Amino acid sequence: MSSLTGKTMGRPGREGNVLVQFSAFMFLVIVTAASVLGLVLSDFVRSHVIRMHGSFYALSLSPNFDDLLATGNGTEFEALKSGLESAGGLPHVKDLAVWDATGKQLFGPAGFHEGRTRDDPLPVALGGSVRFVYGTRPRAFSFGPPRGDLFLFLPIKDAAGRMKGVISLRESDSALAGDLDEAARTIALLVAIAGCAIYAALFLLYYRSYRRQRTAAERLRQSQESIIFAMSSLSGLRDQETGGHLERCKGYVRILATRLQSERQFRSYINNEYIRSLASIAPLHDIGKVGIDDAILRKPGKLTDEEYEAMKKHSELGAGILDAARERLSFPSQLELAVELTRHHHERWDGKGYPDGLAGEAIPLSARIMAIADVYDALRSERYYKKAMPHAEAIKVMKESAGSQFDPGIVSVFLANHSEFEAIFMDAAP
Repeated sequence: MSSLTGKTMGRPGREGNVLVQFSAFMFLVIVTAASVLGLVLSDFVRSHVIRMHGSFYALSLSPNFDDLLATGNGTEFEALKSGLESAGGLPHVKDLAVWDATGKQLFGPAGFHEGRTRDDPLPVALGGSVRFVYGTRPRAFSFGPPRGDLFLFLPIKDAAGRMKGVISLRESDSALAGDLDEAARTIALLVAIAGCAIYAALFLLYYRSYRRQRTAAERLRQSQESIIFAMSSLSGLRDQETGGHLERCKGYVRILATRLQSERQFRSYINNEYIRSLASIAPLHDIGKVGIDDAILRKPGKLTDEEYEAMKKHSELGAGILDAARERLSFPSQLELAVELTRHHHERWDGKGYPDGLAGEAIPLSARIMAIADVYDALRSERYYKKAMPHAEAIKVMKESAGSQFDPGIVSVFLANHSEFEAIFMDAAP
């Protein structure tokens, strides 16, 4: 469609439910943050517990291995290991290895951890820090904790704090897994509860603010509509048959725009906000009549050519009044739609209308809708210079004018819903 908007009206955006959008966004943010925080905290607790576990081993084993590290006797190491196992000092330990302070292996199987861990933790332990690694890598893209044999590298120091060597224990992780997993689940649950509480608090704060804003916006909208109707009623002071006409046209326009919304060519353009705005400003279409002489407005007979040319100026006068108001605003408003509708509602589909001689889809959609509503009501209404036309006869005239005076597509929608037009006229007619 080449011109839905005309010259002044930008394409209105799609409506969105701000409350739902905010809720979904905040829920996503909090769930993501809570998930990441839960994983980080769980991993921190797991690492902290394992390091404490390793530090306990290091402290308890240091006195036993301190003297042997000086001699490096493998037989004595084996005897010490057997004694500790018998006394229950090495629960869940599968194997053991010992290095001196220079990194030379004194006891244990060759290649104790090589190839079975992700890095070499021995230099870290020789530096005096407890180090642990798993013998198998975690599965790719798995958020669960790593599994497999746990390798603990424990620095052994003397009473003066000097490094004597490193003991490494290979033990089953299953002993710790249950407790650690339970701790991880508890942390995840607490983080989830905290996240839900934060989300609920934020939602309640936003909802209260949203409700206040909606109430204020609704009051402002009603005030705007009251001002618009008051402005449009100015023409009624000059042209007595116009008052009811303005209110009826508001209903006609709403029906046409609502039905057009379901048409494929208009579906992406007409939304509920557009319909509400169009119906709201429809009564302004004849506001320019305040600038037309009473002798012309109330003439009981046919207008002369000069008088008709003067009458035609009302669309430009009305658009000028509204455009002057629009220019005082620094933001888009309904006045943009009002200006195009007021100026162009007397244009014709064949280009023979006024004031600009626009044709076809070059005529703004709002003006094409308004033209049908305006003419139908004019045909049905009694004026100074004519009698009222019956509904059936008015429908015939409108149908015959499709493609010449009116957009044929909109006429088709009008014909499909003409009974609603008649109901509005009969309910609101004086």
